[in-house]
Parts: sequence; structure tokens; C-alpha cells
Amino acid sequence: MTLSSQSKVNIASGMIRVSAVLYLVYYYLNGGRSASFQIALATCIALGILLLLALFIRRGYKWAKWLLFALLILTITPDAINLPATFKANFYAGCIAVIIDLLQIGALVLLFMPDKEEPVAEDAE
Repeated sequence: MTLSSQSKVNIASGMIRVSAVLYLVYYYLNGGRSASFQIALATCIALGILLLLALFIRRGYKWAKWLLFALLILTITPDAINLPATFKANFYAGCIAVIIDLLQIGALVLLFMPDKEEPVAEDAE
């Protein structure tokens, strides 16, 4: 089964939106109620970026996948380094952090998968 280009874009956009919702859950599991204003503001900005990226990807902007790639490169390393501490502090938050990263990586893979070309039907004479 191969996916059309539009369905890959729609699935990737949906995966990014789900990761944004999970990011909000992650924030609350890590003590979001007692977090400082700066942390709350950074979380709102990250959610806004994810949702805007999902919108631009769904609309077909090719540069959005490159921006997602750059953001993932910048954020995956600190996530991986902090993962043991996150699991120690809150097991569920650690699981959600892993799911968020997997959803975003999966969306990126879908966006960079080459489209399978349709075979051209030859006219019978």
C-alpha cells in the first residue's frame, strides 16, 4: 500500500498536532502549575510553532518540512540527554516525551519519503 502525496502530508500534519497536544500534557505532568512565567511562555511559543508548522505542512509549503527538520535536530539532543532525569522525576512524563519525539520523527520521515510515480498508461492503437 502506498500513500498519495496529499495523504502523507495530512497524516504528518495530524501527527504534529497530536505531538503538540501531548506536549501540553507533558508540561502539566512536569509541574506546569508551579512553573515560572518564562517556562509557561516558552511552552506557549513551542505549541504555537508546532501548530503553525502543522498548518503550513497541510497547506503544502515545502519549506515547512525543512524547518521541522532543523527544529528536530535542535531539540532531539537535549531531549535525549534529559530523558533519564525525566523518567526519574515522572515516569509518565518520560513516556510522553518519547512518544512526542517519535511522532515528530515519524512525521518528518513521511514528509521526506519520495512519491511513487504513477505508471503512464500507453494508448492502444
